[in-house]
Amino acid sequence: MTRRALIIGLVMAFFANLWPAYTSLIVHSSRADHAHLSLAMLIPFTFLLLLNQLLERRGNHLTSTELLTISTMGMVAACMQGEWLSGWFLGVITAPTYFATAENRWQELLIQYLPEWAIIDAQATKGFYEGLAGGSIPLGSWIGPLFWWATFVGAVLMANASISVILRRQWMENERLPFPVATALLELTGVSGSRGTLRALLKERLFWFGFSIVVGIIGWNIISWFIFALPPIPLLHGAMSVRTIILGRGFPGFILTDSLLTFVFGYFTKSDVLFSLWFFNLLAILQVGLSVRLGVDVGSADPWTSSDPGIGWQNFGGMFVFVLWGLWVAREHLKDVWDKAWGRGSEVDDSGELLSYRTAAWTFLFCNVYFVLYFRVAGMDWGPIFSFGFATWILYLGLSRIMVESGLVFMRGPLTPQAFTWHLFGVTGMGPASAAMMGLTYAFHCDTKTLGMTALAHVPRFGTAMNLQSRKRLIPAIMLGCLIGACTVFSFTLYEGYHVAGSYNFGVKSFNGHNDGPVGAWQLAANRIQEGSLKTDWTRISFFGVGSLFTALLIFVRYRYPSFPLHPIGFVFPATVVSRRLVTSVFLIWLVKTVILKLGGLERYRKATPFFLGLLVGFMTGIALNVLVDIIWFNGQGHEIHVSW
Repeated sequence: MTRRALIIGLVMAFFANLWPAYTSLIVHSSRADHAHLSLAMLIPFTFLLLLNQLLERRGNHLTSTELLTISTMGMVAACMQGEWLSGWFLGVITAPTYFATAENRWQELLIQYLPEWAIIDAQATKGFYEGLAGGSIPLGSWIGPLFWWATFVGAVLMANASISVILRRQWMENERLPFPVATALLELTGVSGSRGTLRALLKERLFWFGFSIVVGIIGWNIISWFIFALPPIPLLHGAMSVRTIILGRGFPGFILTDSLLTFVFGYFTKSDVLFSLWFFNLLAILQVGLSVRLGVDVGSADPWTSSDPGIGWQNFGGMFVFVLWGLWVAREHLKDVWDKAWGRGSEVDDSGELLSYRTAAWTFLFCNVYFVLYFRVAGMDWGPIFSFGFATWILYLGLSRIMVESGLVFMRGPLTPQAFTWHLFGVTGMGPASAAMMGLTYAFHCDTKTLGMTALAHVPRFGTAMNLQSRKRLIPAIMLGCLIGACTVFSFTLYEGYHVAGSYNFGVKSFNGHNDGPVGAWQLAANRIQEGSLKTDWTRISFFGVGSLFTALLIFVRYRYPSFPLHPIGFVFPATVVSRRLVTSVFLIWLVKTVILKLGGLERYRKATPFFLGLLVGFMTGIALNVLVDIIWFNGQGHEIHVSW
């Protein structure tokens, strides 16, 4: 790994965290903290590729290995900002003391059970939410909690990196999963072994056709912000692009909207996966509607889960079997890794991996032990700890596998690990101390998207296209990038909160006391502790069992009949509001891809690739233009054309 690649990668990590924080908290423009592939990394990386084309003429351009080093550092480090980590984290550790009142009784119900080293004291949070009239940031109140949480987040990231290394050979070589996101990025960097380089793409008419369509639409809409008589085009325009079709009384609405990133990356996804995604989503709508009409009541949904709890638990049961089956298929490989870790003379070759199997296995085990002990010392009982940890790993591995196989970059889990633990034990089974700790676990909740696991799952895939020497140094470089990114976004948020606006005035749910943010998570815990009646919910667990059995049946049918058109991912894919907003784009790209393959075959499919990459680059250019215009002319009242979902 070269020094310049490391330095540029660290700059990328810095920018990928500063830009989303600034645009979302200050400018209120397009956000970059919801997708599993952040535009805050993609946009500067694309411009870096263009600059590299100019440098190539002088002979001092960046090599493909250097470009991949930079992209992976930025891709993972981008998970430190916004609703990936910083927004949730800072909101959760400050909300209990700032929003505690005599009326909500949080001091009695929550704070007495929370360790002082994990939350911020009331005096420090008051200045953070309301701003300081004078003086300096009370760093003494922050250093302790930030240090201990940093060790925890570091352990989670290293565990994610280790399991990604362990599963790389199984997913890439044995199962030959497509990695659509990695495929698209490798096309741009020119190391995919095909049409590749950006210079070649810039010579393609189809590339410029796709580019012009997207930039033209976004450019037209930007002009309409200045000329009110000019009607905006209801495409790629945030909330304006959303339409809902009501199928009937009691049925969830069918959401029509566009997601260009889903459309583009879907082009590199298997057709049966695309078909299954929209097919099972429609079935979920019908199931919810029929359940309502028949009077089937499962209860209210937990925060940040599927809107229908029955569907959420059903999907999570499917995800459990989906992950379990994947591990069963990988049993021979995992046995080789285990033998290698214990030095039992396994012949498996790990010389080309990012970490040796021994290092990866022992790191994974150590980090999980630290995970358990961290919450045990904080006051959570053993049962809830293992339940929460189990559900967390099912979610992390499940969403990573879905992204690796489908290319979906907007995903939420069907269920949170907190919801799984709440209804498995109930307050009566876990006690008030563990129940209060369930609120604290939302500090690394990351909007049910995993803490960098989906990004890290792609790193070993990029590593195979790098030279061996750089490959071995990639994990330390990525972790350093995460540290730089976290320091950047936390410093910016604290400075803006204390010295500029007060975090309550940022206008985001993480800090304004909205029930759909950290305050809602704490209030839920307080309400359940106060009521003290929540028990094990066997109805929800039965839906978990139904989903498990149905997914097992799907896997069996596909195993016996390989041409069976329904893929288990379609059923496992969560029927959340996020997935419902993607269905239109998934259906359209499935239809487009099917027509291309039917009429032109594989050759025509490959020739059409520049068009979709043109759409991608055009979208990034349009978003960059959108943010620039908002910063100059609409600062504080920007336009969120790149919506959350």
